[in-house]
Amino acid sequence: MEYCESEAGYFLRLIRGEEIAQTIADFVGKRGLGGAFFTGLGAIEGVKLGYYDLHQKKYLEKEFSGDVELANMTGNVCYVDGKPFVHVHATILTADFETFSGHLFSGRVAVTVEVNLVATSRRLTRQHDESTGLKLIKFT
Repeated sequence: MEYCESEAGYFLRLIRGEEIAQTIADFVGKRGLGGAFFTGLGAIEGVKLGYYDLHQKKYLEKEFSGDVELANMTGNVCYVDGKPFVHVHATILTADFETFSGHLFSGRVAVTVEVNLVATSRRLTRQHDESTGLKLIKFT
């Protein structure tokens, strides 16, 4: 990954083969940021998207083979058990011009991924919520 600072935070360019969520989590953790919000786009592979079924309290997952366009990616980074935790949603475009969206479980950079990351000085955390079964942002 390459990066530079910007007026609002950082601009990142992820490199082919890098796992998106892990690379962003590592960046936030190594810089000691309190948290972050980000958007991005590019081309990715090894994609797994999910839809959360609240009644079952579990994710339904779908995998996509080959490269796809990362038409949009939006997410945040909070801390869970003292480690950066990336929550990201994505919209992808396949070669036959179909779009799919959902929670991005996995995706590696196929060509490039460009990320605009806005850092927070306040430490953001997540905590398990019994009613949803998810780790939700906790404001203290």
